[in-house]
Amino acid sequence: MKYELTQHAVDVMLSRGIQKEWIESALELPSYHEIISDTEEHFFKTIDEFSNRCLKVVVNPTNLKIVTAYFDRNMRKKGCKNENQV
Repeated sequence: MKYELTQHAVDVMLSRGIQKEWIESALELPSYHEIISDTEEHFFKTIDEFSNRCLKVVVNPTNLKIVTAYFDRNMRKKGCKNENQV
């Protein structure tokens, strides 16, 4: 994995039961990827092993850091993809 976890990301992984493999999968083969700015990108991935919930991983591509990760309820309603996505 080319990204490094911030301490906050490690803390939320532990508190939310998010596995490192799920984060790696979201970064390598996302269901949806969104560039927010030069310093923020969002990666989304449906996690089958976690009741098909949509994992959102926020990264800073300039310093290659994973900022946070959480299960996004809004994206789950959209099927873990942008509504404009084909």
